Amino acid sequence: MNIGIDIDDTITCTYETLLPMIAFTYGMNLNKLLEQKPTYRMLRSTLPNYDNFVVNHFSSMAKIVPLKSGVREVLKRLKDEGHKIIFITSRNSLEYNDPYKLSYNYLKLNNIPFDKLIVNAKDKAKECVLEGIDLFIDDNTKHCIAVQKNGIPTLQFSNSFVRENSKLNRVNSWDEVYQKVQEMYI
Repeated sequence: MNIGIDIDDTITCTYETLLPMIAFTYGMNLNKLLEQKPTYRMLRSTLPNYDNFVVNHFSSMAKIVPLKSGVREVLKRLKDEGHKIIFITSRNSLEYNDPYKLSYNYLKLNNIPFDKLIVNAKDKAKECVLEGIDLFIDDNTKHCIAVQKNGIPTLQFSNSFVRENSKLNRVNSWDEVYQKVQEMYI
């Protein structure tokens, strides 16, 4: 089976790493910011010079962001079982310096098994179709719904800042991802 997977907030704790940086940079109270659970869209629309913040901080942050618990082990198990792992990320040159190299090096440094890496994926549904993806995993509601419209099953990785959508099959951990894969394809 070909499994397509997003990077930020799906295999990594990007949001949890980003908010303290925002609080520090903008002189905000971190606890109050955490209580608000702002979406990325809200951050972009409410913080002054947010695009400059992104350009100045995302590339360095992406190198140090921690992995979600269990992701390495689950992906290794899936790879050992013969599944193909294809990372499909929206990381792009406007927000990251050389998003391919940055993402590739991060995955290798953290011993994340994968067969292919696609960056600058503005239309993840299109990429999933082109790559023959059998299952797509992402935290983003918009991407999951678009992929589902192409007849491809999705798992939406749950996060504190993403609202539940009854149309999507949500997972809360990488162990749960593994269980769902076993249930879907046995």
